[in-house]
Amino acid sequence: MSLNNKLPNSFAIFVRSSYGDLLMTDPLIKLIKSINSKNTITLFVDDKNSQLIEFMEHIDSFYVIPSKGNKYLSFIAYGLKYRKYKYDISIAAKTGIGSANGFFPFILGAKKRISYASNPKTWTDRLINFPIPYEETIYHSQHYALGILQLVDKSLIKVPKHLYPKLINKSSANKDSKVKLLISVSNNRDSCLLSNKSMAQIINLLGKEIEFDTYISALKSDFDKAASLNKEINQHSTIKITPLLKDYIELIGCMDICFLGEGGSMHMAAGLGIPQVVLFGNTSPTTWSPLSAKATTLKDISNVNNIPKKVILLALKNKLIEINTQNKSNI
Repeated sequence: MSLNNKLPNSFAIFVRSSYGDLLMTDPLIKLIKSINSKNTITLFVDDKNSQLIEFMEHIDSFYVIPSKGNKYLSFIAYGLKYRKYKYDISIAAKTGIGSANGFFPFILGAKKRISYASNPKTWTDRLINFPIPYEETIYHSQHYALGILQLVDKSLIKVPKHLYPKLINKSSANKDSKVKLLISVSNNRDSCLLSNKSMAQIINLLGKEIEFDTYISALKSDFDKAASLNKEINQHSTIKITPLLKDYIELIGCMDICFLGEGGSMHMAAGLGIPQVVLFGNTSPTTWSPLSAKATTLKDISNVNNIPKKVILLALKNKLIEINTQNKSNI
C-alpha cells in the first residue's frame, strides 16, 4: 500500500526476533521517515533484541514484550496496555508469515494493519486489514530487508543504498597505527564457523605479509575455545569477552576489519561501516548478505570449512591492503 506523505502518521512496528532481523527493519524506518519526517515510529520488540535499540536512529519510542511465557497471553496483555495510543498504522516487519503478524496488531487496535498473509488465510491472517499475499520467492529470491520494504512500497526491486541500516558508533576513535582485525569463535550456526585450526592457519599466513593485531571475540561460555585459538596464533592477539551487547557493538566499532561467520554480527559491522569478510554456509547470501559496500561474502553450500583457504586469504589480504592504503592517504 502507498502511504500518505501529507499527514503525519503514528507507526507501530512489530519485530520480535534476532538482532539481524531487527536491523533489517532499519531501511523501513528510514523510508517511513523520508515519506514524512513527522511520522512517529514505535517499535515493539522482545527482551532478546531490545539492547540493540539504543544504537539505532529515528526511533521515537519502544516497548518490550517478554519472550518467555505464553505468547498469546503476552500479546493480549501488552496489546491492551498500549492500545490507548491509537496507532494509525501497524506493520509486522517480517518477510514471512506467522500468527503473531495478525494477532498482536489487532489487539493493539491499529487502524491499518499491514503484514504478509498466507494463502489460504489462517484465522489470524483475517485480522490483517491490509494483507500482502506471501509467496516463498519473496524470501528466497531477494534480500530479507527488501521483502520488509515491499510491505510499504511494492515498486522497489532492491534496497536503495541510502536506506542501508546504520548504527550509532559510540566507540572511541582508533588512534593506533596498526590495523585491528576482529574474529569470533562464537556462532550459533556451526556451518558458518571456521575451525580453530583453519582460522589460525589463515591468520598466521596473513600475518607473514601484512602487519595487524588480532582480537578474538567470544561469549563467556566459549572462553576455552578462544584461549585455544589464541595459543595457535603466532602474532599478537587478544581475547575479548563481551557479556553485554553494547560492549560487543562498541568492540566492533573500534575495529578496522571484521572476519566473521554469517550471523547478527555481520549486520552490526555493516551498520557501523566496518569493512568485513563474511563466510556463509547453508544460509543464503541472496537473502541475508550484509547491506554494505564494504563487505565481501564467501559461500559454501554446506559448510564454510570447505571454502579454500587461499580464497579466504586473498579476500582478507585485499581488504587489509585497501585499509592500509586508505589509512596512509588520511595521514
